[in-house]
Amino acid sequence: MAHLKFTVLSFLLIFSIFSCKEDQVTVTLKTKTENLTSTVWQVQSASAYGGLSVVYSRDQANNGYDLSKVRLSFKTNGVVTAIDNNGNTSSNGTWKFTNNEATIEITGVNVAGLSAGSLTVVQLTDKNFDFNSKASFPQLGISDVDATVKMTPAP
Repeated sequence: MAHLKFTVLSFLLIFSIFSCKEDQVTVTLKTKTENLTSTVWQVQSASAYGGLSVVYSRDQANNGYDLSKVRLSFKTNGVVTAIDNNGNTSSNGTWKFTNNEATIEITGVNVAGLSAGSLTVVQLTDKNFDFNSKASFPQLGISDVDATVKMTPAP
């Protein structure tokens, strides 16, 4: 009888050990709005072509056009704040996703050549905001050309 109790207890112990579920890790992906509004964005690199090429890279020592001070900050209430390439002037506008979050429509902001209008989202995570847009650089004689911009969180 003692042997039967020991066998039943052993079976129950082994059953309880192997029937325990492993802890499940839940990964919650952020929405595009959460990614866009979670940080202040700075230009990592930019390129625009049309008559004259304008290329900027944060990792490059000598850039023809300095975008190191440009910042964009998107708020959940639809306000976007932009700081220009001199780091001095701040302007506010509005933003909203359109086209199933494939584009961002911006009004009231014109900073560092990027006009208010439509930004085509290429990549949007909490670490990268890449988009295509139209750009104008009147001081360089360039107007309404295609631009590609890669942004990362500002320090």
